[in-house]
Amino acid sequence: MPKWFALISSLLVLGVLPALAQTTGATIVGTVTDPSGAIVAGAAVTITNVDTNQTTHLTSNDVGQFVAPDLQIGHYHVHVQAPGFKAEDQNNVVLNIGDRDHLDFKLQVGSAQETVTVEANAIAVQSESGEVSNVITGQQVSQLATNGRSLYSLAGITPGASSNMVDFQNPVPVGGDGTVSFNGLRVSHNLYMVDGGEDYDRGGSGNISIMPSVDAIAEFRQLTSNYSAEYGLSSAGTMVINFKSGTKLFHASAWEFFRNDYLDAGNYFTNASGQKPPELRFNLFGYNVSGPVFIPKVYNKNRDRTFFFWNQEWRKLVTGGLYNQTVPLTSEYGGAITSPIHVPAASKLSPALIQQYAALGLAPGQPFPNNQIPASLLSPQAQILLGAGIFPAPTSGAQFIGGNKQPEDVQEEIIRIDQRFGDKFTLFGHWVDEQITQTYGTAQWSGDNVPTVGDTFKNPSYSGVIHATYSISPTILNETAFNYNGNRIHITPIGVYKRPSDLNIPELFPGNNLDRIPGIQLAGSTGTQYTSASWPWANKADDYQIRDDVSWIKGAHQLKFGGSWALYKKVQDLFGTTQGFYNFNGNYSGNDFADFLLGYANYYQELGVQDAGRWNNQSWAAYFQDNWKVNNRLTLNLGLRWDGIPHTYEENNRQSNFYQGLYNPATPAIVLPTGNLSPNSPALGPSPNPILAGYQFYLNGIGVAGQNGIPRGLVKNYWANFGPRIGFAYDPIGNGKTVVRGGFGIMYERIQGNDVYNAGPNLPFDTTVQLNNVSLANPNQSILTGQTLAAPITAASITGLAYTDYKNPISMQYSFGIQQEIRRGTVVDVTYVGNQNRHQNDYRDINLPSPTVLPALIAGTVNYNTTLRYQGFNNITLSENAENSNYNGLQMSVNSQMGSALTFQAAYTYSRAIDPATGGGFGDLNQVSDPYNRGYDYGPGNLDRLSIFVANFVYQLPFFRNSSNKWLKTGLGGWELSGVITAETGIPLNITLSGSQSSNGLAQGTNRPNVVGPVVYPQKVTEWFNPSAFSSPIPGQWGNLGHNALRQPGRDNWNLALFKSFIFSEQRGSQFQLRFETFNTWNHT
Repeated sequence: MPKWFALISSLLVLGVLPALAQTTGATIVGTVTDPSGAIVAGAAVTITNVDTNQTTHLTSNDVGQFVAPDLQIGHYHVHVQAPGFKAEDQNNVVLNIGDRDHLDFKLQVGSAQETVTVEANAIAVQSESGEVSNVITGQQVSQLATNGRSLYSLAGITPGASSNMVDFQNPVPVGGDGTVSFNGLRVSHNLYMVDGGEDYDRGGSGNISIMPSVDAIAEFRQLTSNYSAEYGLSSAGTMVINFKSGTKLFHASAWEFFRNDYLDAGNYFTNASGQKPPELRFNLFGYNVSGPVFIPKVYNKNRDRTFFFWNQEWRKLVTGGLYNQTVPLTSEYGGAITSPIHVPAASKLSPALIQQYAALGLAPGQPFPNNQIPASLLSPQAQILLGAGIFPAPTSGAQFIGGNKQPEDVQEEIIRIDQRFGDKFTLFGHWVDEQITQTYGTAQWSGDNVPTVGDTFKNPSYSGVIHATYSISPTILNETAFNYNGNRIHITPIGVYKRPSDLNIPELFPGNNLDRIPGIQLAGSTGTQYTSASWPWANKADDYQIRDDVSWIKGAHQLKFGGSWALYKKVQDLFGTTQGFYNFNGNYSGNDFADFLLGYANYYQELGVQDAGRWNNQSWAAYFQDNWKVNNRLTLNLGLRWDGIPHTYEENNRQSNFYQGLYNPATPAIVLPTGNLSPNSPALGPSPNPILAGYQFYLNGIGVAGQNGIPRGLVKNYWANFGPRIGFAYDPIGNGKTVVRGGFGIMYERIQGNDVYNAGPNLPFDTTVQLNNVSLANPNQSILTGQTLAAPITAASITGLAYTDYKNPISMQYSFGIQQEIRRGTVVDVTYVGNQNRHQNDYRDINLPSPTVLPALIAGTVNYNTTLRYQGFNNITLSENAENSNYNGLQMSVNSQMGSALTFQAAYTYSRAIDPATGGGFGDLNQVSDPYNRGYDYGPGNLDRLSIFVANFVYQLPFFRNSSNKWLKTGLGGWELSGVITAETGIPLNITLSGSQSSNGLAQGTNRPNVVGPVVYPQKVTEWFNPSAFSSPIPGQWGNLGHNALRQPGRDNWNLALFKSFIFSEQRGSQFQLRFETFNTWNHT
């Protein structure tokens, strides 16, 4: 670590320990002038929070300005008075999260006893910042129809947001659908903050750690570009969420939302097949209570010091998993196969097996009479597995069509306490406890496609924040915060997974001893796969963050600077099948299920040890921000941020990597015809793991962390991550109704760590052994020779890092636009937003044969392992940070509030996002299609949409709303209509080849066809585009169709809601509300 970093860290620690608790409140920036426009210094300013009675006292400085930072979001009253002038009040000042509201006070000459009252504009142009962001207000959070009451559903109404989220949003952090991209940036680069603390699962592909009840959310701001230097560690969208807090009055509410498939219309596919909509039972119910904490006549008599908010919610969901899978016929279990099968060829059988067939009058290669396998040839182990029920019985022909109930239970408690110790010191904190249990009909995160084995997923998650604010002087404010979030995931198998007592298949590594049935894959025409995957499996993650920020008002400069430190610790079991996994592909008999009945496996795999990696990551940051009010028309936002984001490392250095510079081509491994390595190969070594005792590993090119100069974390970290942030807001006319805004910023990305988590099973610490052509009865027994195989030396597959000098992904973002107030409460925004991104991650296999041998590989005339560049290894898949991406978009929006009756937002985005290696979901490590040519994948990102229109509104219908007749008002008034409308063009469609040319003979590759004619779109359900426009390329060549070259259908979706409120007391705000919400109202999607 460089010395200058130690100096920065020491300076930051002076006074108060430095969290990632960025701004949780809002700022008022005011200017006080006289009727001629001259500044008024020394004016007394009183800012009162109407909800809590808390007041802030300020004085306008020598340039007539005052700044009130870190105000709690809510409703305010601002009073300004100065000698010789009438006092001025501005009422109904609404502060949203992250706001920098500008208020002008033009005092009139007169007596201070006279007061001029002005109603503040609820929606105004942003004249204090060049930031690109969008506020989702509390009214939108509570009143807009969100399918599943999921926070993710609201993120998509931001300009520049593109998603492919399904209609029903499961309101859970893991298993929910948060695939929202902002300004073309990767989904996994988004960041979530709750009450200023990070709420982000760095090992869960970028999803939120907890899924807070939307009824506990006050509002949130979605930052998308050019935000302040105080925000970092993310290069994409940052969602800043605030929980509700107590006020001077007591409030309580209770709710229940429910959905049921009986209320759902069928979609095209269920209607076409005559099926009912999939089962859906969703009940979400809860309550919250808030108010002051006080003891009459003893403590907090004015109810302005201590406040609480408590929210408890339950979410109960039952879905019906729908399966339509080809499975073996039960009539075939005894060996009577319905398709032609033959005796295996002599080259595929040991002499003993050939004699066994001869004794039955069967010769190698001849058809089985009547396609019947003799009973004496049936594998006893196969019969035991079938009797255990690993495959379901077909329900229609050879198809299993059916479902099962998949229940989900969530219980969540949220508490927030706000404490005011005096005019100078305030404190708030929250704690969230979220208990989640989900049940899956098939083993999740695996290829299991039959609901005979599933799993139970338990994910207790927690989040806590403590945030202290101390006013050192009227112009200096210090904020210190500590944040924690974490989870404990436990996955256990359910259904058919325990080994029958008479199943005596040995394991290669009996030390695992988990007593599970091995996985069975029928990889031929049947395509059935049974596996209990890696379960049982556990994950423990803890994220600690601490931060300090100082705000200092110095004349026309609003300075803010601070620093942070974070520690992320993760203990995670490796993924892999320690119970073993058999592949049957019809290589022997011409039928995959017949091979299974015979007990002849194409290959067998087994993970040596399901070890747990102990992963650590630390990060540091320091920043300086100057919001300079140059004059009443121009504000400059000048900032600089430094991020120290080293790579994740394993606590005990149980990490290894393949380094091309360490590989010695003079000592290549000796590859046997089986694909395994000869024990006479050079550079062999043992494993330090006792379960792997007796196994040798080919270690040519392998470097271990902490040994022989290999650094901790396997890479040399890059520390000079300095990111400038520059923005401006200029009022060219000076009337506060037109603002020209823009900015530029450099953001660095802290990648999640999946690149090293995936490398956990690397040798010599672990390995997955693969044995080819083996018996179901004993994976150590060769079908070809009949011999028992000794501990093989396998050509290992490596997942690792291509970079030795690691540079964090970087995003250079810029924007320029105009905001115009066209009427009071209505603002139009037209902004160009763009970004250029470097060092983006992908996966690429570097252990490649010469391109000239690809045709022979496709034809199967050469042994793949003998053609590889690095002999002794299989595929070597390395994470590279070599991809570039970019985005250019025109974003237009209108934001309007017409009194208290109608709130309306609409946005249109016309854009193009280029990202060759985006996954379109949470993933950040996607495989390069042509490992010889990264440019083959240049094209639109997976969530690129050319046109996106989204609108939302909340409208209180006028019928009897203001009637003086209480009965008419209660019975016929109180109606409200809200909606979210989305109309967008389709996301890209990537056409790839299947069959022998799908990978051009490579272990990892994805080929595309040639374009031989014009691509037209009939836009029919049965034919969206014309397939005759494509043909297969010559074997060994790559097709000329571009990456993501076609487009899927667009989306036209309306979610509408009608509310009826029965108001019991307007003074107390008590009411009973019925809601009727519809999703995909017109059944268009």
